[in-house]
Amino acid sequence: MKIFVVGANGQVGRLLVETLLDNDYQVTGGYRDPAQQAPEAGSQAFAAVHFDLTAPVAELAAALAGHDAVIFAAGSQGKALLSVDLDGAVKTQLAAEQAGVTRFIQLSSLNAESRANWPASLHDYYIAKFYADEWLKTRTQLDYVIVQPAALTNDEANGMITIEPAGTATITRQDVASVLARAVESDCHRETIKLANGAVPIAQVL
Repeated sequence: MKIFVVGANGQVGRLLVETLLDNDYQVTGGYRDPAQQAPEAGSQAFAAVHFDLTAPVAELAAALAGHDAVIFAAGSQGKALLSVDLDGAVKTQLAAEQAGVTRFIQLSSLNAESRANWPASLHDYYIAKFYADEWLKTRTQLDYVIVQPAALTNDEANGMITIEPAGTATITRQDVASVLARAVESDCHRETIKLANGAVPIAQVL
């Protein structure tokens, strides 16, 4: 199975590429600047390509062609919320449809659909996530899974999650990467998964 990772140079994206390769997937990493951002080729199952979320949809579709699934894990860290986190996600969805890729996994943020739960300090970020998720759910025919993690940490992964986090919750970036990887071939179809670290093995949930 051939998977395209959008945002392969991000903190979650780098872990995701490694996780997918460890699970014997063929992986293409999308990078704004592959020469500077991509890791050294260490596997014949990995390819690094140029993928600029500000490019026209047709150009993005050409890069996605021939893949079985797309995982959107890109983020601008607040530097380009409209062009990357929002429009970049929507354009990637459009490009996937143009390229004939039906399986789409999108990294979002916990409770992005609920304005009452948006942290004041991340208000604009949540706006971007809200509309990117809504477009995927209501304006595409993609077979999607939206993954909404709680606050991310760099702690050591434990492979244990809960899908109904309440209150202040966190999850490691590695555990998020593992969930994204497993979501590709999971039985989840056009669903949103909310998650934080908890007491249930990831393999049992997905």
